Amino acid sequence: MSKFEEGERVLCFHGPLLYEARCHKVNTEGEVDLYLIHYNGWSQKWDEWIPETRILKFNDVNLKKQSELIKHHKKTQNRGKNKKLKFIENVESEDAFTAKVCVQIELPSQLKLAVLDDWDLITQQKHLLKLPAALPVSVVLDEFRVYSLSVNKTSDTNRDHVLEGLLGYFSRLLGMQLLYKFERPQYADTMEEHRGVSVCDIYGTEHLLRLFTRIGELLAFTELDNNAIAVLQKYIHQLLSFIELHRGKYLSSENYFVATPDYLRRAAL
Repeated sequence: MSKFEEGERVLCFHGPLLYEARCHKVNTEGEVDLYLIHYNGWSQKWDEWIPETRILKFNDVNLKKQSELIKHHKKTQNRGKNKKLKFIENVESEDAFTAKVCVQIELPSQLKLAVLDDWDLITQQKHLLKLPAALPVSVVLDEFRVYSLSVNKTSDTNRDHVLEGLLGYFSRLLGMQLLYKFERPQYADTMEEHRGVSVCDIYGTEHLLRLFTRIGELLAFTELDNNAIAVLQKYIHQLLSFIELHRGKYLSSENYFVATPDYLRRAAL
């Protein structure tokens, strides 16, 4: 049973502060419950799916914590410090937010450019990616596993667990957080055409890189300890280096095509 209900008034962490919000939808299909949150007074573009670790019950105790965080934030700003915040003691989720600051997934420079080019092609130039991808995420991760095995000459349980976890994250988040609005009609069509097929076997490296721009925040809200997070970071950075080394194979402008006039009309609805 989910901890929060649809329509429930809640307090949510967004950055270092707590904001009043309302839970619009609940998704309990995966291992971790996710909640579609709308922040009161904010545009709908800020609505997002978040785990329950970022949500608190709307009550007097948590409203006091909200006030404490605001006071501490203002105090830090008044000192002229632009450094990452250190939270006051005895505030719930302090550990989670300290971890959030520390979990860093740095994309190599060429992959950062690829993410920017991808954003431009989809959102500005109205292109779409060809689906199913010639080299979907499942293939990319398997080729990295084989490459890693050939380099290290030994099996690695930690690496295999990380790759399995990445497949799970990608499957869980693709439809909720890794698509631009312009891609959603294509996503609906593709899922209808390929019922029962995992998105890991349909979408490719471009969408995988979008996951890595957000996964640092997601990792911060897991129950993993610092050692486990360090292992994740290690293999994710190895994977990113592998993709950059072979970016000519996995990333290409030929993977895109110009959306048809009919699609443009559908996407504008």
